[in-house]
Amino acid sequence: MKHRKFYCSCLFVFTAFFAIGQTQNDAIQKVHLIFKTHLDIGFTELSSVVEQRYIHEFIPKAIAVAEELRNSGAKERYVWTTGSWLIATYLERASPENKMKLEAAIRRGDIVWNAIPYTVESESLNKALFGTMLQLSRKLDRQFGKQTKAAKMTDVPGHTRGIVPLLQKNGIDFLQVGVNPASKVPNVPALCRWKSPDGSEVTLMYQKDYGSDMILPDGKTAMVIAFTGDNHGPHTVQQVKEIYASIQKRYPNATLHASTLSDVANVLRPMRDKLPLMTQEIGDTWIHGFGSSPLMMARFRALSRCYETWVKDGRINPNSDAAIRFAINLGLVAEHTWGLDVKTHLQHWDTYRFADFNQALNLPEFKKIEASWAEKEAHINESLKFLPKDLRTEAEHVLQQLASIPKPNFEGVDAAQQLGKDGTFQLNKKGFRMKMGELSYQSFSTADFERFRDSYITQKVDWAIRDFGKPGLTPQMSESRTLVASLEKSKYIKSKNEIHSQLDLTALGKIEQAVLPKQVYSTYHVNEKTNHIQLSYTLVDKPANRLPEAYWLSFYPEQVVDILVEKLGQPVRVLDVVEGGNRQLHGLDHYVDIVTNAGKIRIRSKDALLVAIGKRDLLNYSTDQPDFREGLHFCLYNNVWGTNFSMWFGGAVTYRFDVELIP
Repeated sequence: MKHRKFYCSCLFVFTAFFAIGQTQNDAIQKVHLIFKTHLDIGFTELSSVVEQRYIHEFIPKAIAVAEELRNSGAKERYVWTTGSWLIATYLERASPENKMKLEAAIRRGDIVWNAIPYTVESESLNKALFGTMLQLSRKLDRQFGKQTKAAKMTDVPGHTRGIVPLLQKNGIDFLQVGVNPASKVPNVPALCRWKSPDGSEVTLMYQKDYGSDMILPDGKTAMVIAFTGDNHGPHTVQQVKEIYASIQKRYPNATLHASTLSDVANVLRPMRDKLPLMTQEIGDTWIHGFGSSPLMMARFRALSRCYETWVKDGRINPNSDAAIRFAINLGLVAEHTWGLDVKTHLQHWDTYRFADFNQALNLPEFKKIEASWAEKEAHINESLKFLPKDLRTEAEHVLQQLASIPKPNFEGVDAAQQLGKDGTFQLNKKGFRMKMGELSYQSFSTADFERFRDSYITQKVDWAIRDFGKPGLTPQMSESRTLVASLEKSKYIKSKNEIHSQLDLTALGKIEQAVLPKQVYSTYHVNEKTNHIQLSYTLVDKPANRLPEAYWLSFYPEQVVDILVEKLGQPVRVLDVVEGGNRQLHGLDHYVDIVTNAGKIRIRSKDALLVAIGKRDLLNYSTDQPDFREGLHFCLYNNVWGTNFSMWFGGAVTYRFDVELIP
């Protein structure tokens, strides 16, 4: 996700792991040279256009470059690495002649795939879905007699430790991560063993930028990644020769070998004991972008839960073609590219104010950017066609229920005395104490973005500032302010044992009333006989708004000892995140566990993915540990990313939570 036309890595690559001196270079006997292109399913163009370019141009070009080098008798060879999704898609859609050419190239070893179908933001997935997504590579391995042992994910700065058991279970023991060059790199060893609490582990290579040089622990072997930038396609024959020549100068005594990540995995395996051990969570400092399309994420999470249940109940085989096709298509929601590059395709930096923005929505640039987000959401319905009829019917029913906005009933007994003036509920039961359900709206200022830029962005270059900021935003347009909702009315509905409330968000300062929802409702279902409290909050007629904003639902437990967030089936202590990873905001699968002196409070979130620990903020990157006394806050919506993710959302959406007390 960058704005550079082509990477100079074709002529040189950056040095990582440790400074490489000429003496060390002279000792290198073999260089594994990895050729790849960074895939953004979108960003540079509509995702449908990008997909077609890979099918009709890039994959045939990679095959042709490899063939030309071989047929010319040149010493250089070209092996192009890409995601398993692109390979499978090409085999499905290419002409019979081109399909045969790719199959032959695969058998020759000219085209290879890595085990993860495309780069995902892993905290957005659940265990069942991610596990099935990995089956695509295994299916291709069986088809072509290969053994893919390595995976890569590029751009996204961090991932959850919850992927480690799934990688190992599927025979993957090497993961290469290349971090976006403008993003903070977590304090992870450049090469280490990443170990999960269950004992599973993978060898992890962590690199600044999309890839670079690395000397392996034996001191005799190096790996060099030569990549082209965002959707720029494979190298030309001339570029390949220049890369070989450049690398040979750096490693004059080495044999250069066009290689694969699986080859590197095989080399590293005997060296594993020499590597440092890392057991911490990393965390994703980009994950807040997944809060920009709340209804899509609610639908995605609902179908992910359905799939998890179907697998558990034996209603679908996770290794079947139907399951793999469903998972790969639904998983495209978790792919790290959500739409067009705003700084290239939208701009209109003077169009933030609500009135100006609404007038501009019919302009071609605004229509095109919205079309790119619609393509993303279309993967949800597209995935359904791969399900058996009974499961498809069930899934469609679940999605229909999400589209139905519950209407509150205000014909009961006044219940205002049971709630705070801000509509919150005070839990006081079995030694548990927690103020819960504080709804708030947050706006952001230019100073907020400048602070974030100074603390997070590593390259203060134009493309990075635009990607991570809001170009054109002025102090006159927006300010740093938080509005807390107030209780307007509340009724107790005896027949349902529920408290229905209407809340109000009132404009203040530079926040206009026009940008706030027309109505906000909450429902609490409290049963004194059980240890559960169900609550839901509905935003009705939330206006689309380009000004940076966020909605939060906050909980303030008392006497907190620890907090764990469940990610891909693994509880992760929020205090066990590596320095430089995301210690403030987490993506959760099912629940957050709050460990208190009285026991455990488990909060399940069906629809909202994101939870902030400590401060209720998004532009607060820090290496500090969160302060539990400041509560935890579910981010219901935000649009603070400057590119790639959705820049506005309008409509109605409900967020459902279940609070369970576990003494």
